[in-house]
This record gives sequence, structure tokens and C-alpha cells, in this order.
Amino acid sequence: MKKLRFVQGFWGLALASCSFFVGDMSSKGIVVDVTASALTVLADGGDTLSFGMMEADRTHAHGLLIGDTVEVFYSGGYSKGMPADSLVLHPRHDRGDDALGPYLVRTYEGILPAASCPGIRYTLTVRNREHSGDGTFSLALTYMEAENGRDSSFLYTGKRFTQRGTPDDNDATVWQFVADDGGDTFNFLVESDSALVLLNDRFERSDSKQSHTLVRIR
Repeated sequence: MKKLRFVQGFWGLALASCSFFVGDMSSKGIVVDVTASALTVLADGGDTLSFGMMEADRTHAHGLLIGDTVEVFYSGGYSKGMPADSLVLHPRHDRGDDALGPYLVRTYEGILPAASCPGIRYTLTVRNREHSGDGTFSLALTYMEAENGRDSSFLYTGKRFTQRGTPDDNDATVWQFVADDGGDTFNFLVESDSALVLLNDRFERSDSKQSHTLVRIR
């Protein structure tokens, strides 16, 4: 098959032949499981396919979540757990939601203090329609040098909700991220379009003088 190239903006997806994507084969399907290192999709033909993600180019698949439709490019014939070369996210087309505007995708990152390791790297990707306070997210937490000098990573995915007000400011905007498993919630003050500040479960800032801010990287 011919390789494909992403030729428009992230949510204005246009594919064109006669150009090149990484990987000479591809499979399209629905994401049924995703971690920082592995991806499982239910392919259009009904097969369940699994891929390694450590080296995959995710330029066009930021914030990949369960239920998304994704095209996985790989080299050679498929085998279980083989490495993916690159991914392309195909946006959902929700009927009746046109008034909410196009999808926006933003990624924030920062290294926050931790008690048991040098720090925790937060990589947070938020996806929502332009005029909606709800959305989805993926959050990778990397505990630096946590296991015998090696980093340890965890990935959370779920829903984003917009709350109003903190103990210090009734007009403040807080993004609340609720993980799909229902056991973890993360609260961030929207300090600006380019900065989020981690809050506790009472929407309070940390008393520590160390930075608890994530900055937008794309």
C-alpha cells in the first residue's frame, strides 16, 4: 500500500497519497487499551492487535485515549507486540456538537517536587471542544530515579471537568481531571493559557516554595 502524509492541522485531518509516513503498512481501529509503552486496538476487521509504543512517532496522536480511532503504521508483516512506527488519530465527529466548535489539543509539562525521589515529571494532554468545559485527558507521571535509579511511569486517562472558584478567588477556573478508574482526581488552577498550577483536593495551592506549575509545550 502507499504511505500517507498528514497535510493539515491536527484536527483538520487530510491524508494524501504520493507522500510518505513512517511505516510501510498500517491498520486502523478503536483503542481498547493504551499505556506509555503499549497500545491495543480493535481493528476494522474484528482482530485485536497489539503494538509496542516506546519508539512510535506520536506527533499526530497526542492525548490518545480508550475509544479513539487510530491508524497505526508499522514496518513489515504484523506480529503481536511489534513496535509501531507512527500513529495518526482520527477525530470523532460528534453529531449535534458543531456549535461547540472544533477540538483543541494542548499539552503541558513540568517537574514537580516529590518526597521519595528527585521529582515527578507531569505530562498532561487535554482535549476538548473550543466552547465546552468538559473534555478528556491523558496524564503521564514519571517518578524520576524511583526504582534503583531508574524512572517509573504511570499513565492516567479520563474526563476533564471545569470548576469555578478556589478559597482565594471565587472567579478562578479549575480544571478537574477524573481518571477512568474512578480512584484518582487531579486539580489544576488555570493560571493562564500557558500555565497550570497543581492544587490539593480542597482547591488550595501548596505551601511549599517549590514550583507546582506545568507550562504549555504545544
